[in-house]
Amino acid sequence: MTAHVFLALLGGLLVLAFVAEGLFSRWRVPPVLVLMACGFFLGPVFKLFPAAAFLEVAPHFGALAFLLILFEGGLDLHLPDVIHRLSTGVKLASVGFFVAALLGAGTGLAFGWSLEKAVLFGLVIAPISGAVVLPLAPRLGLPQGLTTLVVLEGALADVFGVLGVSVALQFLTGGGLAGLLALGSLAAAAFSVLLALVVGLVWPWALRALREHNYLDVLTFGVALALWGVVETLGASGALAVLAFGLTLANEREILTLLRFSGARVVELAPDTTDSLHKFIGQLTFLVRTFFFVFLGVVVQLQEANWAWFGVALATMALLVLGRRQVLAGFARSGALPMEKADFLTVWMLQPRGLVNAVLAMEASHKLGGLHLLPVVSIIIVVSNLLVVVGVRGRRLANSA
Repeated sequence: MTAHVFLALLGGLLVLAFVAEGLFSRWRVPPVLVLMACGFFLGPVFKLFPAAAFLEVAPHFGALAFLLILFEGGLDLHLPDVIHRLSTGVKLASVGFFVAALLGAGTGLAFGWSLEKAVLFGLVIAPISGAVVLPLAPRLGLPQGLTTLVVLEGALADVFGVLGVSVALQFLTGGGLAGLLALGSLAAAAFSVLLALVVGLVWPWALRALREHNYLDVLTFGVALALWGVVETLGASGALAVLAFGLTLANEREILTLLRFSGARVVELAPDTTDSLHKFIGQLTFLVRTFFFVFLGVVVQLQEANWAWFGVALATMALLVLGRRQVLAGFARSGALPMEKADFLTVWMLQPRGLVNAVLAMEASHKLGGLHLLPVVSIIIVVSNLLVVVGVRGRRLANSA
């Protein structure tokens, strides 16, 4: 592909992304489906984008997109809502992840897969995609408290998925119990949040000292990138760190009050600085998210799927839908998740899978040869995102009734 054709395609994709946003506003069609379909035609169908080359950079590109979405999500969170909903959000994410992993593994075993392959398959398809949920949830018209819960679930689900697959691979490739305990340690999560808290509280002071300089938004984004890299290098969770960093920047006064520093002079981000940062991160997120979802369509391997894989994928998806309904109903009965009928349908169907599942499938297949999980996971990605349309349109119809 020549350079001018490549640039023309990239420009066309950005125009398409803008149109896809308009389609969501008018007809409630999630942009992810439009962009994935475009990627599918550009990649597997017309062979304009080489999937093999894209697969090589999948972990890096996926991490960048996820980092941006988490950072923007943290900036949009209101700390009192997070504190009030944190316990329920963690429980919802962990119970949902466990049930989905169990159902996925059970489906694999029922279709005659080995225990090793079935367990990895369950862990790969268990996390819902935070990259889809985080930008979509605030635009669904859900109550603020419920939106916060959905955002927390989406952010934590990917963390659980990466951790779960890493632990399983460490254990299956000889890491043993020591590796299992080290990777699963809650201390790693606590360290991630604590470091992000410290950096987030100090950074406004640095911005004030540098206020005469340009490109402070870019510099702040660079700090978020460095924070992710350092935390991941140390074996902790970069995702949690970036989410906590964004939340700290947006809620510094509330955090210092909780830490009993209410009498100290607070250097909050000035309103114009906050607005500028939001706009910069929002536009950068739009740009990266566009290529992220097109990329996902390019790497989807539906053309390699056979009927048996379709059977596994559709059976798994049916069980995931039923399992999530039971989980949500249980939380609703306990009073932890108060929802109207229309809200329930939307949150029930809001269980999309995305690039993180594809990346985990590739990682598992690479570490343990012969698994070939990606074609099955690709089908689940497509079907689960179609279900999001059902949930969004169902809510719209219920509100208009």
